[in-house]
Amino acid sequence: MKKLLSYLITALLLLLLCFSLAACDMFKDIGGDDEGEEGLPQIDNALDLDTYLPTPDEDGQYTEGEDYYTSKSVDLVTEVNGNYTTDRPFTLDKDDESKRIYRNIYFYEEDFFQVIYYKKFGDLGKIYAALSDGADGEYAEVENAGDGTPLQINIKKQGVYDLILDTDTFAIDMVKVADIDTPVYETIKSCELNIHTSESHTYSPMTLDAATNEYYILADIPANASIGFYNASHMGRYKMTVEWGLQNTLVYWNSTNPLQVQVHVSGTYKIYFNAKTYVLRLELQNPDTASYYCQVEWQKGNELSPVDSATPYLFEYVLEAPEYGELPSFFPHLGWKYSLSLVDEGEYVLGDNSVREGGTYKLTVNLKDFTLTVEKLS
Repeated sequence: MKKLLSYLITALLLLLLCFSLAACDMFKDIGGDDEGEEGLPQIDNALDLDTYLPTPDEDGQYTEGEDYYTSKSVDLVTEVNGNYTTDRPFTLDKDDESKRIYRNIYFYEEDFFQVIYYKKFGDLGKIYAALSDGADGEYAEVENAGDGTPLQINIKKQGVYDLILDTDTFAIDMVKVADIDTPVYETIKSCELNIHTSESHTYSPMTLDAATNEYYILADIPANASIGFYNASHMGRYKMTVEWGLQNTLVYWNSTNPLQVQVHVSGTYKIYFNAKTYVLRLELQNPDTASYYCQVEWQKGNELSPVDSATPYLFEYVLEAPEYGELPSFFPHLGWKYSLSLVDEGEYVLGDNSVREGGTYKLTVNLKDFTLTVEKLS
């Protein structure tokens, strides 16, 4: 019995050893040999490259007759206008196959790129961020992590670039091939709405309408919440612009922080985000029951109440004005002043901001259609 038990234990150990060896083979270097003398990965194209066949509907400019590849062990990571991408195809330099050319990338200021090498399946990967040509400092600069190691390369000057990765040195040469006259952004592959308030931070997947190329969702958004858009992994946060007429009405948007907008009116919205242009548009679904806010001038303690509960979007203010006295501005709780269209049937207003005659005026602010109506009382 003891001999049998001994045989069983020995067999079990041999079986475990076989599994261990198989696992080692499975997770061996996927790019080639171990690191070279300078600690850089040694890439074997025969092991590392997969052929890539572009499809007609995808982003990128592909040349007929060129051979394109993807890599098992090396990712060129880019963030362009907030779109985080890791799977860019490339061509090989015809005279030097250690050089991989990623062509015609539209980069904008504050975008970045980096190279990540994965020695084995399941590894986190090692980051490389180096420019091979000092003259490329005109276009970009290397940002270091807190410990001083290179983290990423940040774009300083927008343009269309070829990036040439030398797999012998893991440095990149930037070649500017064109200026950007009309912005071109990469198509968004996934999109989630983020609603951020002082109490909560939620993500909701959006649906793509193939006919309009817009992601959409129906959502309740409280006043003063900020909204933004992320990819499914939350690694990318898209920059945006807003549809004409939306700025300083339902929302506040600032080009210095294009990652989010501040919502002024609490209500139920249909939210649309264009997968190609990165333009936000909103449609308030319950304008007659939404919650509105209006103050006269900025934080001067003059908060207005709605005229009636049946019309929560109407606010009135009585102005005692001298001749050529200026009209006040009206503000949401947060953000810049409302953009209001003037309704002046009596032609009391000179230009857009002052009255012709002194007197008492009733100013009606309509935040349903964002108008300012001026009537003279006396």
